[in-house]
Amino acid sequence: MKKVWNSFRLAFAMYSIFPARQVRRTRENMKYILIFVPLVGAIIGFLLREWMVISPYLVNNDLLGAVICVMLPIFLSGAAFLDGFFRTVDALCSNETREGKLEILRDSHSGYFAIIVCVSYFFLSVGLWSEMPLDSWPVLAYGFVLSRSLFGLSIVLFPHTQKSKCSLYVAKGREKFVVAGFMVLYVGFCLLGMLMLNPIVAAQCLTGVVLAFLFYCYVAFHHFGGITEDIACFFVHVCEIMMPLVVLVTNIISSLDIASIKM
Repeated sequence: MKKVWNSFRLAFAMYSIFPARQVRRTRENMKYILIFVPLVGAIIGFLLREWMVISPYLVNNDLLGAVICVMLPIFLSGAAFLDGFFRTVDALCSNETREGKLEILRDSHSGYFAIIVCVSYFFLSVGLWSEMPLDSWPVLAYGFVLSRSLFGLSIVLFPHTQKSKCSLYVAKGREKFVVAGFMVLYVGFCLLGMLMLNPIVAAQCLTGVVLAFLFYCYVAFHHFGGITEDIACFFVHVCEIMMPLVVLVTNIISSLDIASIKM
């Protein structure tokens, strides 16, 4: 039980801004850490839904509301996944060999490639959320749990690079399957919740998730020969922008089709 409690504390200490007394990052203490990472996403999703309710009474500008939608997950997660996104983007844009890209992942400095892409990422995210229909928000809120669940599932099941620290997160034997089982339950919970709220928007979100996951697999295995924690963090951000992107693009196409029929 102590190991589970230590994993819970580590999950919130490492992947959120919520206060949790830090413990040593040993293999024993990190056995079950991935089980609790999606709970941070659940808090983010809940607060995002509440923001949807109160934002019309607090702000008159869609742009300001969209900025808060983008910054809320970054702030609440303590930018835990952003560092990995920076490094992975920097490595991908470097055009180095596989070993060179892996070396960039281990470098604590950020190159100008990463800065340019990340600024563009934030601009695009703000634009997407500023145009997002309000009835899509509750479905998208589940995406913050789903992205972190797939993050954990990939770390448990995918092969790691030789110098990856992901092995610290993966328990051995039966405990590994316990963690994987929780990730599958989270994924199933998100799918069910999305479909019950709005099947059409859910299908659009899940299309974005599938596209993001396929791109993640391509990047991880083609460019790096496996996953690291940084590459898995990269997936979380790709997933969380692909969902609103697919939803908004689909809505725009649908509205164009309806307009052409009326004409």
